[in-house]
Amino acid sequence: MPDQPFSADGPLPEGVRDLLFADAAAWRGIESALRETWTAWGYREIILPTFEYAATLATDVGAEIDAEMYRFSDRHGRTLALRPDMTIPTARVVATRLFDQAMPLRLSYVGSVYRYEPPRAGRQHEFTQAGIELIGAPGSAADAEVVGLAVAALRAANVPQFRITIGHVGFFNGLVTALALPDRLAARLREAVDRKSEAEIAALISQASGLPSIARNATMALLRLSGPAGILKEAEGFCLNAAMLAAIVELQSLAELLAAYGVADAVSYDLAEVRDLGYYTGITFEGFAPGLGFPLVSGGRYDNLIGHFGPPKPAVGWALTVDRVILARELQGITHAEPPPDVLLSARGCPGCMSWAAAARGRGLRVEVDLLDLTAGDLWSAAKARGIPRAVLHHNPERLTVRDAGGESEIAPDDWEEVERWPSR
Repeated sequence: MPDQPFSADGPLPEGVRDLLFADAAAWRGIESALRETWTAWGYREIILPTFEYAATLATDVGAEIDAEMYRFSDRHGRTLALRPDMTIPTARVVATRLFDQAMPLRLSYVGSVYRYEPPRAGRQHEFTQAGIELIGAPGSAADAEVVGLAVAALRAANVPQFRITIGHVGFFNGLVTALALPDRLAARLREAVDRKSEAEIAALISQASGLPSIARNATMALLRLSGPAGILKEAEGFCLNAAMLAAIVELQSLAELLAAYGVADAVSYDLAEVRDLGYYTGITFEGFAPGLGFPLVSGGRYDNLIGHFGPPKPAVGWALTVDRVILARELQGITHAEPPPDVLLSARGCPGCMSWAAAARGRGLRVEVDLLDLTAGDLWSAAKARGIPRAVLHHNPERLTVRDAGGESEIAPDDWEEVERWPSR
């Protein structure tokens, strides 16, 4: 029996969607704005394959995303996977093909990624990541450039309100080291901190016998060490070892640089920022918008990842989810309109009309030709329904009628300049 074109659940599997007309135009507009922004900062685009060897894509990706990967076998029995993010393929490219290039490398990309996540608002099985990676530059100056560019990208994408929250994996990892927790409890503590559950954190700490009060206090303080750059000074008092203090010093240096970039008002700091991506080694950050429970952009420093594929290099970057940017704009009252043509032309087989249409398109005018031989009234009704501001009807060899919302005029058929001069009112 042949495969049915549609399942019982509908024409598409869950977790994917069609983008039509205005949404597609908004999508492409965001991509265009992002590319212009990256180019202005000196980033060059790369295009990566949709699938690779599963073992490559699972490198340091973290248990949660590893479980969400789409895996399949090719005809040779090799296990492949659809890419779950863009950072790991970029690391592979840098290590295997760009390792001898002058550093730093500034790379950008746009592409679909695939994860088996529960489909909810802002979460799909297929979604588009657009992002950048800065390779070969250690330190706070590189971190600041990347965070500053994330702010610039969200502004270029016309997201009215957003905030980027910055943390540092060294602070939490240093805390876990100081607590000397068993791996099982350390993993549960990370999950509790990620959920911002004070009750769970307290319950876990109670299971660790022999902890000094200073260690307990530092752990319980995690959830309130969040806010503007001034919170970093308070965090100094909870540092239990050199690793925690080094993380705070790095964040303080970053805060000074971001103030110089003029983006301090768009960022805050959260020392309970912990995520299940095993490759982060320094700062991490996420960008949120009002009303959206998922991050628009996520990123951080990952100095050890490229070394899995070749010569090690420091690296920092981020990826923005285009689907969520569109949703965030809608939640903040931005409507997505499809740009209409400038003119609806009823040529009625007139060679001169078609020549003008071709020349006008070359000058940047958007001209749509009526192929149904509509009457004058129907032509204008069709134009209004489509949001096209001007209609041109070729009646006969002696005259053209130009019409918009303010009225109409008849002109000679060879006076096409008058068509373009006709005011759209």
